[in-house]
Amino acid sequence: MSRIIGVNTLVFNEELQTGKKEQWEFFDGFARIGFPFVEVRREFFRNLEEELVQTREMAKKNHLALFYSIPDVLFVEEEVNLHLEKYFEEAASLGAEQVKLTLGDYHSFTPGGVSSLMKLLEAYPAIKLTIENDQSLKAGSAHALTRFIVKAHEENLPVSLTFDTGNFSFIQEDAEVAARILADFVNYIHLKNVKLVAPGAIELALYETGDIKMDSVLAAFKEHVAAVIEYPCETWDVLEKQYHRIMKL
Repeated sequence: MSRIIGVNTLVFNEELQTGKKEQWEFFDGFARIGFPFVEVRREFFRNLEEELVQTREMAKKNHLALFYSIPDVLFVEEEVNLHLEKYFEEAASLGAEQVKLTLGDYHSFTPGGVSSLMKLLEAYPAIKLTIENDQSLKAGSAHALTRFIVKAHEENLPVSLTFDTGNFSFIQEDAEVAARILADFVNYIHLKNVKLVAPGAIELALYETGDIKMDSVLAAFKEHVAAVIEYPCETWDVLEKQYHRIMKL
């Protein structure tokens, strides 16, 4: 496969949730497997300023590019999130190439919202902004994301979409159909399979063991669109096997 495949630190979710490890402590292993970039998650930082520096240095040591996942939204009560500038400052301190949020309370772009967002993105030209589909109809459906991104591009805002393969299952949408609808707007893919284990109960699965035909979903996107493994693997052996399984496509 010529598609670039990275890793999200969620792969070692348990160790990070319990505080046994810091995200940067996995970087040596990620580099050994062959990942070219890591998506770190803001919610896993406990001493933010100190860890941003440590993470940046460990990424540099291991020649890993960094993406920054933010557990927050672009729009709060239909206005651009006031914390957005702070997140971009953190991303710059981290040396991250990309900031990812979810959509939030989007209704439309106000002239002030367009201006403030454009000003921020121009101030950080090296950092991309990408918006991920969440697990709600309001901000996670193919229709909602299309409505947002078309308007953003009409306003000449350099914003793209992150396509989370698994999140569509939570709103009963077909990921293959959504991929065909959104493909032209997507700059990044979260690889996450899911499995229906009981009526209304969904759990995460490995790439090849869930209900989504992941190979078919990936085929909807051009190969220059990077993807990241974003589901618990918990052991290095499982992670490495998943990486090589996907790279064989």
